[in-house]
Amino acid sequence: MRYLLDTSVLIDFSKRREPAVSLLRLLNGRGDELGVCAINVAEFFAGVPADQRERWSLFFEALSYWEVDQSIAQMGGAWRYDYARLGHQLSTADVLIAAVAASRRAVLLTSNAKDFPMPGLQVETLR
Repeated sequence: MRYLLDTSVLIDFSKRREPAVSLLRLLNGRGDELGVCAINVAEFFAGVPADQRERWSLFFEALSYWEVDQSIAQMGGAWRYDYARLGHQLSTADVLIAAVAASRRAVLLTSNAKDFPMPGLQVETLR
């Protein structure tokens, strides 16, 4: 199975919060593919002090890295537009994360399922 790790899950893991720690260890141990994209990496590192960056860089190097290409950017932008017309404001970061997950046929692992209402998107919520 493939999983795109939302920033909320990465932060929970970095702070040793359950169930993030146990779940990521389980998924990794059974050989599932764990991935991130540019948005997750940038959001995560925005909260990492300089003395911890090298440690977390090594962690991220062990994950799959999925690019945000033009088709993903278009999908994310279209979702943001469509949901805004329905009165549901989604952030650019969240629609891009969702588009990466959709394009990679990955389950989006998050603590904030409400940020990802796209039909057909596989979302698993940490509780």
